Amino acid sequence: MGKNGAKKSFFQLIKFGLVGILNTLIDTVISLVLNGVLGWYYPAKIIGYCAGVLNSYLLNSNWTFRAERKKDAREIISFLIVNLVVLGISLGLMKLFRDALLLDAWWMSLGLPAWITGIIDGERACMLLSTVICLIVNFIGNKLIVFRHSGNDKKEMDAVK
Repeated sequence: MGKNGAKKSFFQLIKFGLVGILNTLIDTVISLVLNGVLGWYYPAKIIGYCAGVLNSYLLNSNWTFRAERKKDAREIISFLIVNLVVLGISLGLMKLFRDALLLDAWWMSLGLPAWITGIIDGERACMLLSTVICLIVNFIGNKLIVFRHSGNDKKEMDAVK
């Protein structure tokens, strides 16, 4: 990857991060509300995540990876597959953090102020931690699989120069 390619990837990472912040807000708000109001844990995460995925595709295909997007069946299917895999990783991490590593209990034992643990209890802390890790996995999947250049794209870009 040349200097221009590295610079482009860096800016894509920044854009992806900004979109990811919005996706994370959408995901988190929906997940936390459903978890808090209905007591759902995994279903809340699935519904919140799906709302974030819809936002992600719309913004990333039209802004972050605009030059690479094809809006064809391969792109849409690979986007859905990458996000289903990331959702699976997220749910697995949530289970690992809560049930195996007991991070929910650890979080609550930190002696944080009640207003913090009232908003972000142990389960929600596990949700948030899995979300942070999955942001990185999701970027890599989108960059390398969904919005990747084909060999023809490089030839077309060289012809434009």
